[in-house]
Amino acid sequence: MIVIAKNAEKRLLLEMQHFDEEDSSLKCFYLGLSKSDIPKQELLGAFLKLLNELPESYVAQVYICNDKDVFILVRGFMQRQFEDFVTKLAREFQSEELLALADVFDAGPHKYKIEALCSSKMAAAEEAEAERLESERKEGADRSTLEALEQLDPALLASIAERRRNRREPMVMIVEDDQITRTLVGNVLQNDYLLAFGANGKEAISSYAKSAPDAVFLDIGLPDMNGFEVLECIFQMDPNAYVIMFSGMKDKSHIMRALDIGAEGFVGKPFTRDKMFQYIHKSPYIKEKQQARDTAYGRTAM
Repeated sequence: MIVIAKNAEKRLLLEMQHFDEEDSSLKCFYLGLSKSDIPKQELLGAFLKLLNELPESYVAQVYICNDKDVFILVRGFMQRQFEDFVTKLAREFQSEELLALADVFDAGPHKYKIEALCSSKMAAAEEAEAERLESERKEGADRSTLEALEQLDPALLASIAERRRNRREPMVMIVEDDQITRTLVGNVLQNDYLLAFGANGKEAISSYAKSAPDAVFLDIGLPDMNGFEVLECIFQMDPNAYVIMFSGMKDKSHIMRALDIGAEGFVGKPFTRDKMFQYIHKSPYIKEKQQARDTAYGRTAM
């Protein structure tokens, strides 16, 4: 008996591509064990033990999928033998539901059905793996965020709004990991605003707390944390922050996610000077400073 558990879906798909759909000598026995609540290791252990007791099992190819479903390809294996095997498995776990999860068909004529099942399972496995990796990355980012916040002076966080209000000159913060882009943006803004910078998520969090900027341009793609996580952290420090996202990724879902978290807008790369100033001028804090400056200038002129 050959048991394949690693990349079983992909290897079965490749196996089926070599079979003639007119060949009815190869049987495929299918067990939809993913629909069972029995733990995977316990279920598969009993499954392999009982299967090994069958007379023709030594010629079987067993594919154990990521979701617990099992395909058995074998020649000279009678349907009655398979039904008896499933009955024994159901008795082993005192679970009649296992009987309803079994199916058998000629592999050749049903090769496209099997291939479709494999493709669907591969897509599901890839999605599950992507979710697992995203969960691990998010957990790591959450730890990084917590560590970054814990390293900050609570008094510094508590005084963000006051320090921003008391500073006469408007300040814009740029969070971007690409040095060239930071330099370009700095050159565009340096004659009109004080500037603060961050090259990654941790620097952004620390710099925001220290600088209390009036407006922030925050890149989505940062090396240690993504921009959405930094955005959420900024709002934890300062619920009234004014943040604009910018990125080369113009995916609508990215834009909507940023807006849902609280960003005021989204600037795509390559950015234009006019677009940046358009958003900067909308910052309520910069408006206040400009109004105060205009008022002071008017009094001086009088």
